[in-house]
Amino acid sequence: MAKSKNNQIKSKDRVKDLAEVYTNEREVNAMLDLIPLKTPDTIIKYKYLEPACGNGNFLIEILRRKLARINEKYSAGPLKTYEFFIVRILTTIYGIDICPENVSESRERLTKEIEKQFQEVRGSEVSEALLSVIRYILERNIIVGDAINATEKMAVVDYKIKGREIEQRFYRFSDLSKDKAMPMVVVPHKHFMKLAY
Repeated sequence: MAKSKNNQIKSKDRVKDLAEVYTNEREVNAMLDLIPLKTPDTIIKYKYLEPACGNGNFLIEILRRKLARINEKYSAGPLKTYEFFIVRILTTIYGIDICPENVSESRERLTKEIEKQFQEVRGSEVSEALLSVIRYILERNIIVGDAINATEKMAVVDYKIKGREIEQRFYRFSDLSKDKAMPMVVVPHKHFMKLAY
């Protein structure tokens, strides 16, 4: 289904049924510009959660900003370092939407943006191994859910980075507001390229 000319709605029915209205790129950038980042590198680790992500207008711009920084710092260096930082930034981008179609579109847009920029800066395609890790993270970080009325039904993952290894801690979304939230599941540290296995 194509979006309307103004790119803010796909259909009147979706506005009525899902309260779905997309934010224009100009507003997305204006809002993201308001977030104070202490240093240029802060964007690499800064975590973003979009609780009504739609098809990913905020998420794609967040990814572009993060990629711009790692492209500047790491694209000319060793391939594994660049791949690690792609994975690193993905562990900091989260989205929730009530519409499965929007969640799928968000994941696809982010994957395609990584593939495009990887090709531009490295001159080659993303490896299947890295694509598997990208998809694995996006399937856990961009999820179907109701961030207002059903937070106890959603599990979210937090990533703890140690060197090139990543630990995954799964929490009930509703528990994240508690002082000492306890993870439901902890997946021990794995090398970043083995997250999907």
